Amino acid sequence: MNTTKKTAVLLLFGFCLIIQVSGQSNDTIVNKLVQYVSIVDHFSKNLPQEKVYLHFDNSTYYQGDDIWFSCYLVASGFHKTSTLSQTLYVELLNPGGEVIDKQILKVENGRCHGSFKLSKLPFYSGFYEVRAYTKYMLNFGEETIFSRTFAVYDKPTKPGAYEEKSLMKYGRGSYPVLRKAPVKEKAVTLKFFPEGGNLVAGVTSQVAFEATDAYGNPIEVSGQVIGENKETIVRFKSVHDGKGVFTYTPTKALSTQKNKADKFPQATLDYKEKKYTFDLPAVHPQGIVLKVDNLSSPDSIGVSVLSNNDTPSGIFGLVLLSGSYLHEYMMIDTSEGKPIDFRICKTNFPAGVLRLILFNSQGQILCDRLLFIHQTEKLNIQAKMDKKSYNPNEQINMQFALTERDTIPVETTFSVSVKDKQNDVKPDQDIQSNLLLMSEIKGYVHNPDYYFESNDSIHQRALDLLLMVQGWHRFNWAWVDDTKPFQLKHQPEKGIEINGQVVSFIRSIPKPNVKVSSLISQKDDSTKLFNSFTEYFVTDSLGRFSFNADVQGRWEMIFAVREKRKKKDYRTVLDKLFSPSPKQYRYTDLFSHIPNPEEDNPIVTDALLRAVNDSTAIAVPKINYDSVAKKGVQGKMLHLKEVVVKAKKHSKEKDILENRSKSLAYYDVYAEQDKVLDQGGVTEDFLGDFLVKKNKDFSWLYHGPDKILRYKTKLAFLVVDYKMTYREESFNTPKNLRAECVKSMYISEDERSIVNYVVPIEWKDPVEGPPSLYGCVVFIEIFPDWNSPTQPGKGVRKTWLDGYSQVKEFYSPNYSILPPEEDYRRTLYWNPSIKTDKDGKALIQFYNNSSCKSFSISAETITPRGVIGVLKK
Repeated sequence: MNTTKKTAVLLLFGFCLIIQVSGQSNDTIVNKLVQYVSIVDHFSKNLPQEKVYLHFDNSTYYQGDDIWFSCYLVASGFHKTSTLSQTLYVELLNPGGEVIDKQILKVENGRCHGSFKLSKLPFYSGFYEVRAYTKYMLNFGEETIFSRTFAVYDKPTKPGAYEEKSLMKYGRGSYPVLRKAPVKEKAVTLKFFPEGGNLVAGVTSQVAFEATDAYGNPIEVSGQVIGENKETIVRFKSVHDGKGVFTYTPTKALSTQKNKADKFPQATLDYKEKKYTFDLPAVHPQGIVLKVDNLSSPDSIGVSVLSNNDTPSGIFGLVLLSGSYLHEYMMIDTSEGKPIDFRICKTNFPAGVLRLILFNSQGQILCDRLLFIHQTEKLNIQAKMDKKSYNPNEQINMQFALTERDTIPVETTFSVSVKDKQNDVKPDQDIQSNLLLMSEIKGYVHNPDYYFESNDSIHQRALDLLLMVQGWHRFNWAWVDDTKPFQLKHQPEKGIEINGQVVSFIRSIPKPNVKVSSLISQKDDSTKLFNSFTEYFVTDSLGRFSFNADVQGRWEMIFAVREKRKKKDYRTVLDKLFSPSPKQYRYTDLFSHIPNPEEDNPIVTDALLRAVNDSTAIAVPKINYDSVAKKGVQGKMLHLKEVVVKAKKHSKEKDILENRSKSLAYYDVYAEQDKVLDQGGVTEDFLGDFLVKKNKDFSWLYHGPDKILRYKTKLAFLVVDYKMTYREESFNTPKNLRAECVKSMYISEDERSIVNYVVPIEWKDPVEGPPSLYGCVVFIEIFPDWNSPTQPGKGVRKTWLDGYSQVKEFYSPNYSILPPEEDYRRTLYWNPSIKTDKDGKALIQFYNNSSCKSFSISAETITPRGVIGVLKK
């Protein structure tokens, strides 16, 4: 055996480690390790990841409210402004997981902003989700997207009564549910997390633990590890939010146990007068333990690599990652059979989560550890008002000052929300805790802002414990060891991106080198064409094509395919279905409203109809077939995208409002049919077939050669254009009405809605009346004057293109012009982008509502070079 010694020095990013490498065989191992490091370095340099954070104007909402948000897009690692993507998608999902609204926003200098209106019908209160992502982010897994859950309450019974917080409990309604149901755990769950990943026989380890209740909430516990003879080996106690750590040295005998009943030691604890027993993690007869000390020194990290005598020596790689960015790597040789101790300078690491990975020459992770690097630079944001208190409807002057290192003014932009502090719910995250912590880990964290309240030893220890029990990592090592090869499906968008493929009509075989023309046009409210452009291209070897557009609003888009100057009956399939699946809610996402097993009936209040009956003005979406807007007239009240209804006067609009609000499901038929085409499917010609295919509760009931549409165990009653309908007419509608004529549908099980639209002469016997015969009513809204969209010809695909969303401005009344009035605004002031002057100052002015006595202020920003500023008071 060649025992010649030589010294290898590996240097990357200013860090080096000298190791002793024995023999030429070790050169091969080193080369393999370097190859894996090169892969990580490739990802770091060529595939940087993005993060997005949304600052909201409020932390809870009510029906009819606006949700205002400001978006910050940064590069993972140093959190500098991202220059990759210029298009951001922000989606609003209802409690069932349906995307009910979407904003497509143009990112400029890493910033954009938008809003949602909580007026989508059918409305039901509950926990809504706002999520944001770029297409490029989807390459790295849906876990990387931004997501925030909000409680959305029913409209108060009286204006301004925001102490009322009535909402439908999750899963109690009849609305469609696309999310997986939350999972309830055991009464007490105790999980153990050996530092680095594994327990190794004879090697002392730090073992972190986390205790939670059935709903995932942290619980404070104390217990002990007991041996086979019931002796106490070590005692443990949680330190913060159910988390703690203890030192434990497993014996060699533990690694050979096979029967579960013989698994000693065990952990026991008493909680609420009950005793619980838990198994410790398995003990490995050989392996490596990684110990990390990030708390003893503000400037360096202590690292120890330990193993037992049964563990073969070898050479291993160690990389340090922040987000997806590779900062340093080194080689470690354990041939001397002794613990290896060294320190790593951390002063040059960016703030946030740092990941240490120890791996072998097969690319397998041996040890994994997360730790936190605290910020050395912060922006200081201060707010000062011109008075201590304000009268109702009085003007408020508030000056902000942004500085770094306490005195140096900063010229930048920031977002600000000022709320009425009464009945306010404090948010548990801000831009600091999200970008530096929550975007790098997954799972429920109770009050993430706690870890940034102070940089003292108590908070540092709690944060270190938190990272010891987290398992998800932004950078997936499976991309490195090739167990899950990375696929780059989406390039960073530089505009509104249109991607598609031309395939044969029957077998969907890609058609290369065919000519495609695309006419993209936009019409005004009088349906007159006022803007259009044409794109021409040839498909590639896979039949694909792509182009970008910088447009705003919705545009009609028509594709025509030709080959050898002749129209071909090919299909054009577009890549429009990239929206992620709805995430599974945890009970802890449903904050402060955890289900009580003793509650059998949900609290459901129909606030919308109650408001109508109270003669409150309600904004009703425009009815597509009954516009009262005059052609060519532009005005706030004449172009009725909204109409104001006073409920004391019976009207068609009120009936429509009631029917929509009581509905369980809504379908935009044209959009659903278009989605089928992009899935490579075939659309349905008639409305009944569409419902049977779309909704599992619909089916055909056959009577000889005839068929009737059934809903669950009863019949379905179909109403067109909200008109009184005969039974025979309802039976024939699903068979005869072409789906292309239908704009949208609402499905309701409300008995009153059914009775109101059945022609009374049809029902002489009340026992056989509508409620007993029909299971639902389907309200069908047709295109104006039954003018369905023109059907495309041979080889033509007609669809639409959603450009950048038109962004609304926040409304704030000016009581220097308007007379004082009852004002119930919860968000008094919102500005997504305020710019400070050269002195780092900015002045905002707004007017108080009718009752606010104190304010809740939230100001957030991050500079282009990644310095974060937060003010919450």
